[in-house]
Amino acid sequence: MSEVEELANTLAGMFGRLPPEQLHRVRAWLGEYALPTLAEIGQGSSSAELAQAVALLERARERVDEVLGLSESTRGHLVGYLATLGISGEQPPPSLPHPSTLGRVPTDVSRDRSWIDQVRERLPDYSGGQTTGLVYDQDGTEQILTSGRDPQLSDRIRLVLDTSSVYPPHRGDASPVVDTHVETKYAQRMKEAGQTYGVVVLNNRMCPDPWGCHAAVRAILPRGSTLAVWEPGQTRPVEIRGEATP
Repeated sequence: MSEVEELANTLAGMFGRLPPEQLHRVRAWLGEYALPTLAEIGQGSSSAELAQAVALLERARERVDEVLGLSESTRGHLVGYLATLGISGEQPPPSLPHPSTLGRVPTDVSRDRSWIDQVRERLPDYSGGQTTGLVYDQDGTEQILTSGRDPQLSDRIRLVLDTSSVYPPHRGDASPVVDTHVETKYAQRMKEAGQTYGVVVLNNRMCPDPWGCHAAVRAILPRGSTLAVWEPGQTRPVEIRGEATP
């Protein structure tokens, strides 16, 4: 069995046993760690196996997106896809060694200034370019999220903003770049996971223009959902409440 087949078999075993509500973490592992890592080590490489592994992970990411958007009964689509490669999916599922999963923090301390100061110490200094944020769901799970275009996620964000009655009008050919920002990417994840409260601690300030992240998050999150955003140096978070119709 080739290394690529072993990789596919591992993914099949893992995906086949995860409940749908956990798949957004798999999506993050694929899009923010596995694929960027292969792209980095594969620069200048002509390896056919490496190209095959990249293609496999990209297709797996697409299937995860499909499953996240459908009902639990369609989870088999993902496993079925891997089965077309001649893979049984019967191996025990491995743990997800995603380096961005760092720990848990009770959500009720997310407004505590002393806690925020400790979190900020772990963020890299912002020196231009990419923004980094630590994000927290309602269970207190902590992950690292960075700005930058994610082809699948950013496209879904842009579609939401282009068709929103909440987001300020803008020309379709001049859509703002907020679909690459940490706040909007996490808001979109919250919406797709059915998460109603989240916290983001940033190493850079939110973009201030009328089409910035504050307006975008309001347009992405449904009513009843809130994202608390801690900007550098601030003593309290900006709480953005969703205004989209569920």
